[in-house]
Amino acid sequence: MSPQESHSLGQVLRAARLEAGLSTRQVAKLAELTHGYLTKLENDQIDSPAAAYLQRLADVLELDASDLLKFIGVEASATLPSPRVYFRRKFGLSNAEAEHLSRLIADYTKPINNSKENHYP
Repeated sequence: MSPQESHSLGQVLRAARLEAGLSTRQVAKLAELTHGYLTKLENDQIDSPAAAYLQRLADVLELDASDLLKFIGVEASATLPSPRVYFRRKFGLSNAEAEHLSRLIADYTKPINNSKENHYP
């Protein structure tokens, strides 16, 4: 049984915070949230918290963000996006720039066949 099946988001956050030995004010400050917002989260008074807030809480409380995101219906993808898509989204590159960078990385990471080229006596 997964944590989200047996516990609410608030219960998971509170347990992680207490295990870390932190107050709600400390966690709120570290996660750049208001104390009131965190208190409402821990008391399950917020139905759909922002994914970015859950990510920050996961970082502060050293939790797996995907476990927290499941509470709001966000499932982690089983596969990563292609490098071209990642670079375009992450760095705001054009399609051509992202494709060029993707090719450079693919060329750089290709295995090199050194069996004939580097013969050492």
